[in-house]
Amino acid sequence: MSRALEYVKDHPVYAAQPRTVALYLFMKRAFLRLCKFLGLFRLSSRLTRRGCRILCYHGFSLGDESAFSRRTFIDPDTFEKRMAFLKRNGFRVLGLDEALDLLDADAVPPKATVITIDDGFLSVRTIAWPILKKYNFPVTIYVSTYYAVKENPVFNLAIQYMFWKTKKTELDVTGIGIAQSGVVSLSAEDTKTALLWEIIRHGDADCDEAGRLRLSRMIGERLGVDYEGIVKSRMLSVMTLEEIKELAASGVNIQLHTHRHEFPRVRDRAVREIRDNRAVLEPLIGKTLDHFCYPSGFWSEDQWPWLAETLMRSAVTCESGLNYRDTPRYGLRRIGDNEGLSPIEMEAQICGFYEMFRALVKSR
Repeated sequence: MSRALEYVKDHPVYAAQPRTVALYLFMKRAFLRLCKFLGLFRLSSRLTRRGCRILCYHGFSLGDESAFSRRTFIDPDTFEKRMAFLKRNGFRVLGLDEALDLLDADAVPPKATVITIDDGFLSVRTIAWPILKKYNFPVTIYVSTYYAVKENPVFNLAIQYMFWKTKKTELDVTGIGIAQSGVVSLSAEDTKTALLWEIIRHGDADCDEAGRLRLSRMIGERLGVDYEGIVKSRMLSVMTLEEIKELAASGVNIQLHTHRHEFPRVRDRAVREIRDNRAVLEPLIGKTLDHFCYPSGFWSEDQWPWLAETLMRSAVTCESGLNYRDTPRYGLRRIGDNEGLSPIEMEAQICGFYEMFRALVKSR
C-alpha cells in the first residue's frame, strides 16, 4: 500500500468509496505542495504571526495502536519528525501559562506554539516525554483520572481494539448482558460496529469496574484476542498515580481533563467532574490546577460559568485554528495531530495556511 493510501484508509467514508477518497486526498496534498512552492506557506506564517498555535496529541503507539486508531495514536517516529520540524523551522515552543500571558499582553512572538497531550496514556511517559526533553520543549498533559486510580485498560478502547484485532467472523453474545443472544455475524462492518457499541453501552451503564473487567475478558476470549496481553502491555492504559507524580516532578505541566472523561451539560455533575479530577491530581502535584481540557471535544458556552466558578484560567477545545488576544480563554482552539495526517497537511496547519484560507472564505 502506498504511503498516500495509508494516510487515507482511516477516513470515515474510505470503506464505502476508497478510490474517490484516495483521489481527493491525493489532489488536496498536491495542491498544498503547489501552494508551498509558490510561497503561500511563508506568507501565511507572516500573516498569522500574532496567533498562537496549540498542538493536540493523544496516545503514542507502543505496538499496533496507530494502525488500530490513526486519529488517536501516533507512531513514535512520526512524532519525532514533527518535533524536529518545529525545531528546524524556528517555532517558539512555550509553556501554556507563558503563552497565555503573552496573548493577554498581545505580545506573542512569531511562530508561538504550545504542545498539549490529552488523557494521560502510559505512552506519554515512555515515548513522548523523552522526545520532548530531547528538544527541550515544554508540554501540558491533561489527565483524566478514573483509570489512573483503577489501573485497568480504558474499557471502551479495549473493546474497540479487540473487535478490530479479531480474525473471527462471528461472536456468541449469549450471557454477556445485552439484549441480543446467540451467534452474531461480524462480516458486515455496520453490524459489527453496532454490536461493539452496544457492548460498550452495556458496560458503561450496567456494570461496575469489576464487571467491565469480566466483560472485557469474556469478549477477548470469544473473539480470540489476548485481553491479558493488553493488560500487561498497558498499551491502552493511562499512567498510574505514581507515574503522574514522577512526570510532574520532572517538569511536565499536569492539568485537568475530568475524572470520568465526561463533562455533562448539567452544572452539578460537571462541577463534580472537576472537583473529583482535582481531588486526585492536586495532592500529587502539590499546587492548584487551573487549566482544563473538554473531554471528547464536546463543549458549550453554557458551561463557561461553571469553569469560572471553579476558577479555571483556560479551557482547550478540539476546534481547529490559532489563538489571538480576543480568543475566549474557555474556547481555545487547537491543531490536532495524528498518524492520519500527512506531513504536508500538518505543515499547512502549523504555518497558518489553513487559518488564512478559512479567513478568506469567511470574508466572502
